[in-house]
Amino acid sequence: MTIRNGLVRCATALVIAGSVNTISPVDAIAAPEPPQLPMDDPFYAQPESLNGRAMGEVVDSRPVTLPGFSTSIPYSAWQLKYVSQNTKGTPWTTMAILLRPEEGVEPPVLYSEQLWIDSLNSRCNPSYTLRVDASGQSRSGLPSEVNNLVAALERGWTVVVPDYLGPEGEFAAGYVEGRNTLDGIRAAENFAPAGLSGTATPVLMYGYSGGSRGTEFGAELAPTYAPELNIRGVAAGGLPTDMAAAAAHMNGGPFTSINMEAAFGLDRAYPELNIASYFLDSSLKQKLTSTCYTDVVSEFAFKRVEDYTVDRIWPLAVPAVAEVVESLRAGRYGTPATPMHLASAFIDEFATVPDTDRFVADYCARGVDVTYVKYPLAEHVSAEFQDFPHAIDWLAQRLAGAPTSSTCGAPGNARIG
Repeated sequence: MTIRNGLVRCATALVIAGSVNTISPVDAIAAPEPPQLPMDDPFYAQPESLNGRAMGEVVDSRPVTLPGFSTSIPYSAWQLKYVSQNTKGTPWTTMAILLRPEEGVEPPVLYSEQLWIDSLNSRCNPSYTLRVDASGQSRSGLPSEVNNLVAALERGWTVVVPDYLGPEGEFAAGYVEGRNTLDGIRAAENFAPAGLSGTATPVLMYGYSGGSRGTEFGAELAPTYAPELNIRGVAAGGLPTDMAAAAAHMNGGPFTSINMEAAFGLDRAYPELNIASYFLDSSLKQKLTSTCYTDVVSEFAFKRVEDYTVDRIWPLAVPAVAEVVESLRAGRYGTPATPMHLASAFIDEFATVPDTDRFVADYCARGVDVTYVKYPLAEHVSAEFQDFPHAIDWLAQRLAGAPTSSTCGAPGNARIG
């Protein structure tokens, strides 16, 4: 097997593993029929009007089961339909899965994890994939991330998992990712059966890779967009801080498919850019918007975006597109008002370490309390396995009021993991 074929197989295999389900009696009684696809399920339909509705307001809910979700404690689960907004600020409804441990900590804690989605079709969102198979076998994400949810739940924390790309999958459009994450937290706090303490609820946020975007951008937006939230700590890793640099870094490698998904995600969020017009095959848009990232990762591996564009144009070189992408750089949304735990791999196929270093240095200069950890023997995926146990412990310490171990002012502004 060649190195190239090995990398392609690795890229695909990273999304396959499994676990065994344990559910509470409440969930078993409430078990629905096998889930319909979101496009066929009336629960997903947009309301005729959202006039007068507040961001984060829950407009509908239903109990759900998560087959394959393996946990040692009983819990109840719901799907929430809540109000948020798209990139341009137009209200819509999106979804979240809410998990409440039957015996949670007191006072209650809310843990928001943004699973990486990186796709344009609503069937790739957690609100659907977790209801199909929460073991990770069939969802467009890593089983390790399901294990993250289990770890948080078993600490007695209530867990919310939002569809932070929204119903139209505006992947790579940072504002929608951050806003829909924050409104998912609001929805959990607004949902009475969750038993939370409203805006007094301590909130913890975590996300890695694609999920780091909704997490970190949410932290930046929170002081102005959702200042009422009691966010105590935010942990993120594998964050592509500069989307243009990350796209160039991935182009021609095993994950070119991310670039393709991002191009059409931005096309949805910013239709005036008409990014789809730069591609030769008019059916490519339909293909990418009707599948999940994991369905196409092998097809585009080791190809270049220019292989599919008119006159081999690099879309990010188009001035109007470059201007929008620059506006979506991490750090441009605002300054977090909560301590941050940021992690990076030395060998990262998505997020370049020099860009993350500069990003962290900027945060430190702005007075953000940052704990920055770099893993010298890890690449993008394995770094999450290494960092998550440290990240969740770090988040728990924020609840306890323990002092942080900020690396701001340290040589290189980082601690080597």
